[in-house]
Amino acid sequence: MSASVRGGGRRFGGLRALGFGARLALTGGRDGAVRTALMAVGVGLGVAVLLLAASVPTARHHRDERIHHRIDTNLDDRVIKPSAGTVLVSDIDTVFRDKEIRGRMVQPEGSVAPLPPGVQRYPRPGEMVVSPALRKLLAAPGSELLRERLAHPIAGEVGDRGLLGPGEYVFYLGGDHMVDGVAGTRRLDHFGKVYPKKPLSPDLALLGIAGIVVLLVPVGVFIAAAVRFGGEHRDRRLAALRLVGADRRMTAGIAAGEAVLSTAIGIVLGAILFMAGRQFIGLADVQGLSVFPEDLTPQPLLAVLTVVAVLTLSLVVTRLAMNKVAVEPLGVVRRSGGATRRLWWRIAVPLLGLVLLRTSVRNASDLHDTAGVVLVVAGMLALLVGVTTVLPWAVERLTGLCGGFGPLSWQLAVRRLQLSGEAATRTVNGIAVAVAGAVALQTLFTGIAQTPADSTPRAAHSASAPRTHVGVARLDDRKGDVERYVPVFAATSGVQQAVGFGELSVSTPDGGFPQTVRIADCAQLRLLASLPGCSAGDAFLVAPPGTGGAHDMTTWKAGTTLRIGADGPRWTTPPITATARATSADPQGVFPERMLLATPEAAGPTAIAHAVSTVGVTYTDTDRDVQDRIRTTAARLDPSFTVGFPGQPQGDPALGGIKRALLAGVTVVLLLIAASMLLGALEQLRDRARVLAVLVAFGTRRRTLGGSVLWQTVLPVALGLLVAGLVGTALGGTLLGLVGKPAAYDWSTLLAIAGLGAATAVVVTLLTLPTLWRSTRPEGLRHE
Repeated sequence: MSASVRGGGRRFGGLRALGFGARLALTGGRDGAVRTALMAVGVGLGVAVLLLAASVPTARHHRDERIHHRIDTNLDDRVIKPSAGTVLVSDIDTVFRDKEIRGRMVQPEGSVAPLPPGVQRYPRPGEMVVSPALRKLLAAPGSELLRERLAHPIAGEVGDRGLLGPGEYVFYLGGDHMVDGVAGTRRLDHFGKVYPKKPLSPDLALLGIAGIVVLLVPVGVFIAAAVRFGGEHRDRRLAALRLVGADRRMTAGIAAGEAVLSTAIGIVLGAILFMAGRQFIGLADVQGLSVFPEDLTPQPLLAVLTVVAVLTLSLVVTRLAMNKVAVEPLGVVRRSGGATRRLWWRIAVPLLGLVLLRTSVRNASDLHDTAGVVLVVAGMLALLVGVTTVLPWAVERLTGLCGGFGPLSWQLAVRRLQLSGEAATRTVNGIAVAVAGAVALQTLFTGIAQTPADSTPRAAHSASAPRTHVGVARLDDRKGDVERYVPVFAATSGVQQAVGFGELSVSTPDGGFPQTVRIADCAQLRLLASLPGCSAGDAFLVAPPGTGGAHDMTTWKAGTTLRIGADGPRWTTPPITATARATSADPQGVFPERMLLATPEAAGPTAIAHAVSTVGVTYTDTDRDVQDRIRTTAARLDPSFTVGFPGQPQGDPALGGIKRALLAGVTVVLLLIAASMLLGALEQLRDRARVLAVLVAFGTRRRTLGGSVLWQTVLPVALGLLVAGLVGTALGGTLLGLVGKPAAYDWSTLLAIAGLGAATAVVVTLLTLPTLWRSTRPEGLRHE
C-alpha cells in the first residue's frame, strides 16, 4: 500500500512539478516573462510557417480545380456544330518583360453560349475583360508597350473563379468574323474538363520530395532553438530551487512544464499570426506565385500533427538540454564545459545520410514507392541535420586556434564563443541548414534543367559584343497578306531585317515525316538563302547553315504527291531549280532538315491558300525591350499573331511551376531564419547586459563591444556557410545521381545564396546595436 502511495505521490509530484513550471513561466518575474515571450514568439513564427505548409495540399487542390474548370480545348475529339450554345475561342497569349499573360479571343455564336469561369458577360468585338492584376500592370508606369499592345477598351474584370491566383495576368478579347479551324480557332459548347492526373516524372518527383524536406527541416531547427531561449536564466533558477529541497526529477518536471506552457502560448500565437497573415496573402507575389486567402486552409490532420510535433519537439529539446546540465544547490555545473567535442559521431551523421541516399533508389521508378521515398527523406534529414552536428565542433576548433591574439574586439568575441559556443551556433544552425538546402535545390534545378546538348555551363558573353537573334511571327489567317506585314515589322525599333514568306507543312499521304515549304517572291527568298539566280517559277532545295545535311529525314523529288497538313488537300512537288545554303536570317533555328523554297508560281494557288503567313525578324540584344516591341507590332497588326524566339531555351512548365513554388518557400524560410537570429541575438545581449555595462564602466569603448558582437555573429555564420556549401553541393550531386543526371553546378547562383546568408547575418547584427547601446548604460550595473 505504501509503495503504491509513494508511486502515486511521485506521479502527483510530477504533475505538481509541471504545474509549478507553468506558473513560473507566467509569474517568474521580469526575466521569466521575457523568456516566455521570446519562446512564444519564436515558436509562434515557426508554427505559422508550418500551418502555411499544411495548407499547401488544399491550395494545390483548389488550383487544380480552377485549371480544370477553365480548360478551353475540345479533348473529346468530337465534332461540335455551331449553335446558340457554342463559342469560338483562339489563344492570343503574350509575354511582357518575362511576365506571362494568358489571353483568349472569344466570339459567342448564340445567346446561351457558355461563359468562361470568372467572366460575367462576353465583351463586345474589340473590347476586353481583364484580371485585376493585369489592370494594375496596364496602369503601371513603364507599361507603355503593353498598353499599346492591348489597346482595347476594358469592359470588366475576370473574377477569382477564372484565375489561378490574384497575381495572374489574364484577358479575354471580343472577336469578330472568327472561323473555326483558322488561326487556331476552335468551337466549344462548354468550358472545363476533368482528366486523371499523370504521375510526375522521376526528376520532378525527386524535386518535390527534396523541396519539402529542405523547407521543413530549417523550421524544425528554428523551433528547437526558440525553445532554448533564456536557458542560462532557467538553469540558475532551477539551481535555486534545489536549495529548497527539489530533486533532479522535480527540476526536470519544472523545466518541462515551463517549456510546455511557453510552447502552447506559441502555438496559439502562431495560429493567430497565420490567420492574420492569410488575410493579406492575396497582396503577395513571391517568385511569380500567388494564392487566394481562402486557399490557405490547413488540412485538419496536418494541423493536428503540427501541434503534436511542436509540443513533442519542445519536450525532447528541453529533456536533452537538461542532460547536459547538472543543477546543484550551489550553482550550475555544465558537464560539457571542459570536455572536447568528439568528431567521429558528428561526421557519422552526414555519412549515414549519404549511404542511405546511395542505396535508396536503384531505378527511377523507386521514387514512386513508399519505401524509396522514406529512404530518400531519411537520407536528406541525416545530411541536413549533419550540418547542426558538425558546426559546433568547427566553431570550437576555430576559437581554440584563433584565441590569444588580434584586436580586443576579436579576443572578446573568441572568448565569448569559447564560453558559450553552443548558444552562438544554436542561432546560426537555422541559416546554415537553410543555405545547405537552398544550395542542394539549386544544384538539383541546374542538373534537371540542363539538356544533354548543354552538358557544360555556357560562357557569359561580353556586354560590349551584341549578338544577333532571330524571331518568328506567324499568322494562320489564310489571307496571304504577308507582303503587307513585312514593312511594319522592319520599321520596328531594334529590328535589323524582316523577311516574309508563306509556310506550310507537307508529308506523304501515309503520314510520313513532315517537311517544310516556304513560299515568297525572289526578293524575299534571297534573304533566306544564297541563291545562284531566281525567277518566277523557280524552286530551291535549301539546308540550314552548319548542318551538312546531318540527320536529314526529308525526301524531295519533283512530281511527288504530298498532303498539306494533317488532313489537307494533295499537292505535287514542283521541279527543283537548284540547291542552296540558308543564310543566318533563316528562322529555321537548329533543325537540320532541308526545306523547299518556292516562288508563288512554282507553289501554285492550293499551297498559297493553306500557307501560314510568317515573318522572320533579325535583331540584336542591345535593347531589353526589343522583343516586347516585336510582340506589340504583331498584336497591333492582328491579335492572333504568335511570336516566338527560337534561339531562347524553352523551359518545362511543370519544372517551372515547382521551381517557383520552392523558391517562394525558400524565401519564406530565410525570412523566418532572419527573425530567429534576431531573437537569439537579442536574448544573448539581454543575458550579458550586466557584463557589458561593467566593461564600459572600466573604459571599454562601445565601438569595441560592437565589433565583438559582429565577430560573434560572423565567425559562426562563416563556418556555417562553409559547412552548408559542402553539404549542400554533396546533397545536390547525390540527388542528381539518383535520377541518372550528371552533377552540374551554377557557381554564380550558389555564391549568391551564400552571400544572401552572410548579408542576413550582418543585417541582424546591425539591428541588435541599439539594444547593445542600451545595455551598456550605467543603469545596467544595478543587480539584485
